[in-house]
Amino acid sequence: MFKGVSKETKVGSLTALAITVLILGYNYMVGKDNPFKGSREFYVFYDSASDVVVSTPVLFNGIRIGQVKKVWLDEVTGKPVVRLEIFGETKIPRHSFVKIQSELLGGVKLKLRLSNDKTLAEDGDTLRAEYDKDVMSMVNEKVAPIAAGVDSLITNLNMLIHRASVQQAFDQLPILIGTVTQTLNNVKDMIANLQPGVTSSVNNIASFSKNLDSYGKSIDQSLKSFDKLGKQLDSVQLVRLTKNLEATMASLSAIAADIQSGKGTLGKLSQDEQLYNDLVQTNQSLQCLMNDIKAYPQKYLPLPWGKKQRQKAMAESKTANTCFPAKDSAR
Repeated sequence: MFKGVSKETKVGSLTALAITVLILGYNYMVGKDNPFKGSREFYVFYDSASDVVVSTPVLFNGIRIGQVKKVWLDEVTGKPVVRLEIFGETKIPRHSFVKIQSELLGGVKLKLRLSNDKTLAEDGDTLRAEYDKDVMSMVNEKVAPIAAGVDSLITNLNMLIHRASVQQAFDQLPILIGTVTQTLNNVKDMIANLQPGVTSSVNNIASFSKNLDSYGKSIDQSLKSFDKLGKQLDSVQLVRLTKNLEATMASLSAIAADIQSGKGTLGKLSQDEQLYNDLVQTNQSLQCLMNDIKAYPQKYLPLPWGKKQRQKAMAESKTANTCFPAKDSAR
């Protein structure tokens, strides 16, 4: 394909291609999308450049739209002048602001803030300068209240520590530590003494737990026996037993009714008061007679050879026995 082309032509072509690639790569690295498309330049006068250098990016809504092309000092005012190169067709109103914003890890970036002016800025116009608080200022604003609070806390702690009661508490602290240590040692000794008993109790609980299965089987067998006994009760026998109880209750009711109406011996005894009194009197007479026979048996045994003893007994009985008058049996 390249047959007949001289070496000089080939070298020249490769050099031109390399230069083109270098230019395109450089423009791409600096953020210029289309190197063949023209860019616009704007100027900003700052009181302080704050580390702004060539190639410092210009951002709008987080997107890079240009870079710093050149930085120099104005010969009249001595203030730094920054020339910006803006890529693309971003519409920038007149009197817009370019803010120098410091980054946390060092370095700066320029941030474009559009104004409300309806007239657009043209190539070569001057934009307004705007400054952001540097990192140290922001840190100081955040740290200052915290430092004040810490200082107040340290002051209060210092006042608290130097109180007499606190100093006394510090003086008593070794004694308290010694007491706590002694208490802990006593508790340790107590636990050591209780350890055999605790071990025995744990072993007993473990043995009981192992026997729970056999205990459950025994209880289950007992429940089955009770269930079997309940099933053996015949309903007919229960009915018969109920009828027998009803018959017995009826008989008892009839006997109670007869007694209440005066029938039979118990009925007459409960209803006839005279009969009751006669029975009581008869019982008393029999009791007196038994007592008299026990005390004076000679009185009731008419033996031929014991006539004097009998008379003596009859006399003593007549004097002592007041239940009923004794009959003269000496005739």
